Amino acid sequence: MKKEKAKHESPYKGIFRFASEKKQQLTFSVILSVLSSIFGIVPYIAVAVLLQSALEGRLTMEWAVLLPVIALCGFFLKHWLYAKSTLCSHKVAYEIIKNIRVTVMRKMSKVSMGTVQSKSSGEFKQLIMDDADRLEVPIAHAIPEMIASTLVPVLVILYLLLIDWRMALAALATGVIGNVIYYCMLIGRGEMMKEYMASNANMNATIVEYVNGMEVIKAFNQTASSMDRFQSSVLKVRDVTTKWYRHCWPFMSISQAVLPSSIAFVLPVGMALFSGGAVSLSELILCILLSMAIVGSLQTFLDFWESTAVVAEVQPRIQALLDMEELPEPTQPKHSTGANVELKDVHFGYGDSEVIHGVSFAAKAGTVTALVGPSGSGKSTLAKLIARFWDVDAGAVLVGGTDVRELSLSDLTEKISFVSQDNFLFNMSLRDNIRIGKPEATDKEVEWAAAQAGCDEFIARFPKSYDTNAGDAGARLSGGERQRLAIARAILKNAPIVILDEATAFTDPENEDKLQHSIDKLTKGKTLIVIAHRLSTIMYADQILVLEDGQITSRGTHEQLLTSSETYLDMWKAHISTMDWSMNQEVSESC
Repeated sequence: MKKEKAKHESPYKGIFRFASEKKQQLTFSVILSVLSSIFGIVPYIAVAVLLQSALEGRLTMEWAVLLPVIALCGFFLKHWLYAKSTLCSHKVAYEIIKNIRVTVMRKMSKVSMGTVQSKSSGEFKQLIMDDADRLEVPIAHAIPEMIASTLVPVLVILYLLLIDWRMALAALATGVIGNVIYYCMLIGRGEMMKEYMASNANMNATIVEYVNGMEVIKAFNQTASSMDRFQSSVLKVRDVTTKWYRHCWPFMSISQAVLPSSIAFVLPVGMALFSGGAVSLSELILCILLSMAIVGSLQTFLDFWESTAVVAEVQPRIQALLDMEELPEPTQPKHSTGANVELKDVHFGYGDSEVIHGVSFAAKAGTVTALVGPSGSGKSTLAKLIARFWDVDAGAVLVGGTDVRELSLSDLTEKISFVSQDNFLFNMSLRDNIRIGKPEATDKEVEWAAAQAGCDEFIARFPKSYDTNAGDAGARLSGGERQRLAIARAILKNAPIVILDEATAFTDPENEDKLQHSIDKLTKGKTLIVIAHRLSTIMYADQILVLEDGQITSRGTHEQLLTSSETYLDMWKAHISTMDWSMNQEVSESC
């Protein structure tokens, strides 16, 4: 019911849900903006009174001095109140933008990996960075200033109606005509903005992909073709933007020319009324000056009209992301005991394609379970189902005897350390990258974990040691070094269940044995689930499961599988031949 309500609420109401305690500041900003606009009329009134007094011959020295002072005070107060109003509204805008970004990131941590991976990085960047930034102008300027720019002309027109309704209509004419012309420009904007957003998201995704894949692009001399793809996405944004501005420019030019020309309507109407004795000279002067005074407000209204549509465009996209289905959290979470892992008749698929077909196995606490099989057999998928990156379609995954869907996500996360084959490092120090495993860890604990994972040797080579920045996505480290750093995180976390998804894939031979001994030593009493192509690393596993096409075809120890599984035997022969080839290469190089 709440979701249904959120979908039908106004975009502004949806955005202001992120304002938290800053809502009152926005109200205060609007009040200051209205006062600023009112004081902006004071100089015109002062000049009108001054001219009226001079024409009627009753201008005294005191009024001659006082009225310019009043005009200056009105001018000063207008700008001072505007500055205060803008300051308040910007605080609200930045609070909303911050809350949107934090909420979106929290949401992403609660949805399945499949949901996150279904969108490109460009889409997320567009929403979290670009779209959020676009909200600053409507919130910080358009809302307070448009309210003020509407209220002040209304008050002035009401006053002019008391003098003569024809003068009021003449003063209002340019505002109406200018805004109608401007509104005509906005027809068709919705579809155009959808096209712009789609092309901009594609461009962002292409830029991110191009930068991340620069090494591959250079290695395979694909710069030209890749640039063509990148260039076409940039040109698409240019073409869409140019098309929109081409459509807008005539309307904008005409409306900007019409809007300030209120005197072109007021002067001839006023002179005709003055000639007919309908208004006095002083009333004519006052009407002319007040019509000029509201031009600024009408101009402000016009300037920010388009920006108000930004909220209507951005808020639904934010809401759509926040409405993404989360991994369900139990209302009354259970607590698991022990570190046993069990899969019962698990089925899982990506979309309509099932990739895991009725897998069942049990991994007892303190044992090592290895998953092997050809690429695409479902090994990594099973590992991720245990960590609940996705929910199973049928069957159950049990940790400590409890279905993972009945555990809180935080409780499950605390029980499992997951080291994947794609180890992401953040652009911060090596020390802080390891400390992700245990945020409260001391420097000594971090360095101990690094030593156990074999990281201390390569870290010592850096001039800043543990304070060395890892670079963007760990660009300063080799693949093997990144993996060892990720294993150090898992060691530091010290969770009772450890999942290694090809964690030693890029480890060099001289460090592989040392790393394997560290893992064996540090995982005693823990449940260790290993996915490996290097069968020599899992020879002594308590049980080895052979997966083919999403099913377990064989299970047993290394020795048992050599005689019972043709697939495992073929994999072992291939592994041995690869090792022999590597040894022969080393011997020939040394000779």
